[in-house]
Amino acid sequence: MKLRIHKNAIRLRLSQSEVDQIALGRPIYEELNLGEKQVLQYALIPDQTLDSILARFSDQKLEIFVPLTLSTTWAKTDEVSLNQTQNEGTLQETLILIEKDFQCLHKRPNEDESDNFPNPKTPEDYSKSVN
Repeated sequence: MKLRIHKNAIRLRLSQSEVDQIALGRPIYEELNLGEKQVLQYALIPDQTLDSILARFSDQKLEIFVPLTLSTTWAKTDEVSLNQTQNEGTLQETLILIEKDFQCLHKRPNEDESDNFPNPKTPEDYSKSVN
């Protein structure tokens, strides 16, 4: 599971096996170690009791909760992403995106993408968008 944070947006990208895990109701945990006592933990957790996606951060843990019924349905379709805008008070919102991770059209050395979803675009589509 890849994590990207930009401004007030959180984006998780999941491989095929991770999408399968979430659909079965199994959480995914990851961590970023920045020394012995500096660890950022993040998780995607299916929850049977929720109606919408929810993010929470406390004790150096970022937890994203997703309704189990939503994740199960999503895993079985060609739908690329799930999203939710979470209100953080009167003037602030956080966008939460959960996406299927596609194989890149331009290969990167030393990156294993064998468990990523096949990219629906062709290399020709990619070269047109770059030029």
